[in-house]
Amino acid sequence: MPVTVDISDDGFLNLLRCQNGGALIEELDRELIKGVGAVLDHGGASKITLQISLKRIRDLDSAMTIHHDVKVSHPKEPRPAKAMFVTQGNGLADQKADQMRLSLSESATQRASVLSAETSSGKVSRLPSAGDRTA
Repeated sequence: MPVTVDISDDGFLNLLRCQNGGALIEELDRELIKGVGAVLDHGGASKITLQISLKRIRDLDSAMTIHHDVKVSHPKEPRPAKAMFVTQGNGLADQKADQMRLSLSESATQRASVLSAETSSGKVSRLPSAGDRTA
């Protein structure tokens, strides 16, 4: 059974309606919709905080200044991490500095000729590959 709520003409809801010409209610509504979407898309929790400050206007007995602030925190899409290497100057680079010394640019025939030369001299012993096996 719904609870009956008496809303006064000079209470909190009237303050919300009058604050900034109704723009405060529209902002809260937009942020609620954004928050629900962010939670559904990314998980986590969304937080909307409304802060209202009341201050008496100097030299006026029955007038106040009302300030409001809306703070939001919505979950965001996780961003991918990237590994980088520290350089000598304490900067960051995509590739390790000594990586360029590797002989990755040699062709397969150049590597095979080096291997066969080393094998004939007795320096390297080659393990049989899958193609060398007989059934």
